[in-house]
Amino acid sequence: MFVGKMVRLRSFELSDLDEIMKHWNVRDLRQLLGSIDRGAVSSHEEEEWIRNTWKRRQEREAFTMAIEDIAKGKLIGGLGIFNIDWTSRSAEIGISIHNPKYWGKGYGKEALSLLIEFAFRDLNFNRLGLEVFEFNLRAKKCYINVGFQEVGRWRKKKYINGKYHDSILMDILKNEWKKHLTNRSRIGK
Repeated sequence: MFVGKMVRLRSFELSDLDEIMKHWNVRDLRQLLGSIDRGAVSSHEEEEWIRNTWKRRQEREAFTMAIEDIAKGKLIGGLGIFNIDWTSRSAEIGISIHNPKYWGKGYGKEALSLLIEFAFRDLNFNRLGLEVFEFNLRAKKCYINVGFQEVGRWRKKKYINGKYHDSILMDILKNEWKKHLTNRSRIGK
């Protein structure tokens, strides 16, 4: 478990299922994640997904965690490390704040900061990457705020809402993260 000022990162539990289902199939969220074309997800599928997160963590294939609002003790989303290449010390990350009441309020930024620290300090990764759709400006700003930078894009990668959208590729290296931490502490942020 990793704890910040606003959020706690912990394992997903079966008791999270009801809260996940309140928001996971909402069109706005699914569009931001580019998963609208997969259709609605059932409770049974999500229960299986939760169980799979435990297995994949034990096998060191992925580290998926729930994001919990500390003040309310409430699940607000999830994030994780996946597509791990242990030889190259490289992986991809992703995040989703399910509950829109928590969007744009710093919860995602703090959760990502905790995840990145775990990836670089505890797992000794050298590189973390991600992709974000061009229209998801709030997420892109969050990624930049925690030290990611744009390194490329896949043009017209996904068809969403009647239009093709670019997917922006971003990453951060361990030495850049250390420098970012030093710079942020110097200016008090």
